[in-house]
Amino acid sequence: MQKLSKSGIIVKWLKKRRLIIGLTFLFVLDYGLITWLMQHDLSAVKYSTFLVVWISVPICLWDIRNEIKRYESLLTVYENKQYHVEDLPRPKDLLEESYQTVIQGLFEEVHRTSEEAERKAEETKDYYTLWTHQIKTPIAGMRLILQNKKYEEKDYEPGENLILEGELFKIEQYVEMALQYLRLESLSQDLVLKPYPLYDIVSHALQKYAICFMSKKLSIQVENFEEVVITDEKWLQFVIEQVVSNSIKYTFKGGITIKMKDEYTLEISDTGIGIQEEDLPRIFDRGFTGFNGRRDHKSTGIGLYLCKKVMNKLGHSLEVHSIVGKGTSFYIGFSKDKLEDKD
Repeated sequence: MQKLSKSGIIVKWLKKRRLIIGLTFLFVLDYGLITWLMQHDLSAVKYSTFLVVWISVPICLWDIRNEIKRYESLLTVYENKQYHVEDLPRPKDLLEESYQTVIQGLFEEVHRTSEEAERKAEETKDYYTLWTHQIKTPIAGMRLILQNKKYEEKDYEPGENLILEGELFKIEQYVEMALQYLRLESLSQDLVLKPYPLYDIVSHALQKYAICFMSKKLSIQVENFEEVVITDEKWLQFVIEQVVSNSIKYTFKGGITIKMKDEYTLEISDTGIGIQEEDLPRIFDRGFTGFNGRRDHKSTGIGLYLCKKVMNKLGHSLEVHSIVGKGTSFYIGFSKDKLEDKD
């Protein structure tokens, strides 16, 4: 709704009343012309004109004042988002009353639809939250079975078991991603910002992926660094895990290197297949899988979207640089006031 000045409201009022004002002017002009043509005394015309002006000007001023008050009242309703008929100015005629009845009906329908959508969204969220917690039980059971098989069976083959453990780990990570996605809306309430050694967070993230590195025979190089970051340990580790997971998925030889690019930037690089140049601007969009994801048929387009959202909440940056056939580098940036050297 456009906010108008009082002069703007008066101009609008003049346009709305132009027919009445024009007819009044024509009536006075016609009356004076006829009187002049009939050679009558023009004094009557002067007195009539004065009387019309004397009566109409106060009425017009009163109507303009009401127009300004009604506009300001509507503007207040709009700015305060109070879309109820009782909050609107009293209708002046049947047409305005009909408009307000239609508005109230539309508002009630939108409100009902909104409440229904919120209820369904909450039910869906509750269901998937319950599902992600319940699915952890059979996952834990499968991992226990694999461990028992490892120690009990004489014909145990390490290679086969390693593959199964790797696939089971992927299931665990997908479940964890779903749970974090559900928590994304309330992320601000879940953050605990404190100083943490960045190297420890990276190490904990990599420990989870030891099986994946072994099963794909990939190398991992982590340069020693001593920076301390002010962040949320759990959520930053989640982002690093997702980036590492993405690198492992699309790297088939060579490995991954993690180091500090500069004083405030953590670099995670791989020797994978790289990302198409046209896909780079959209890799953080929700649901976008790109050329690699469509070829792989397993990408969800959610992992990097979550990472970007989390990093924005933490006040960190996440950027990517890639060359097809040579590899991809992710850069996690920390602002100066959120990173300090360890003594």
